Amino acid sequence: MSKEVLLNLICGDNEECREELLNIPKELNSFLGSSQLTPSLKSFTPPLLKQVENLGDYEALVGDQSLGQLIVARKLASMYGGSFRGWSEDYCPICGRRPQLFLVRKVNSAFFEGKERVARCVCGFTWRYKWWRCPNCGVEGRENFDVFINEKLEGIFFNKCRRCGFVHVEAYGEVDEVAQYALRILANHVA
Repeated sequence: MSKEVLLNLICGDNEECREELLNIPKELNSFLGSSQLTPSLKSFTPPLLKQVENLGDYEALVGDQSLGQLIVARKLASMYGGSFRGWSEDYCPICGRRPQLFLVRKVNSAFFEGKERVARCVCGFTWRYKWWRCPNCGVEGRENFDVFINEKLEGIFFNKCRRCGFVHVEAYGEVDEVAQYALRILANHVA
């Protein structure tokens, strides 16, 4: 999958749009690195973002509620992600969002090669996830999804739940951070 194809699908010839999309990871990391704040948790109950006592300090620091929450969630994922290794719920234990991006990876065993499907949340937390399950309403089974493909996006499938209309993306192979954001944006347009 080409990052250039994704940029063209989302931005077309709009250079400002392309530049902003390419800079998302760098901008987020600059906020993460520049802050001396540490999230203070009331309790260690998922989702952790709802337990942050000083969330308003981050929101005030960056001047935007959503961006402040994303920065705190990314920080929490790096600090506490390992504490949720066996997570299997339909929402992220760090930020509480429903996963919209799923990465499909090859796994090798002693006898055969298989695949695993992992949810990749926008905060950076990743966990194993069931095949053909809607993270929004919980319906299971291939028959409950319409699958959309774009022939320019090899290895990318947009799955729309027939019950609730939620769209999530399955990406096969390596997907860098810019492409992950771009795929989430495209999923919102499939809906």
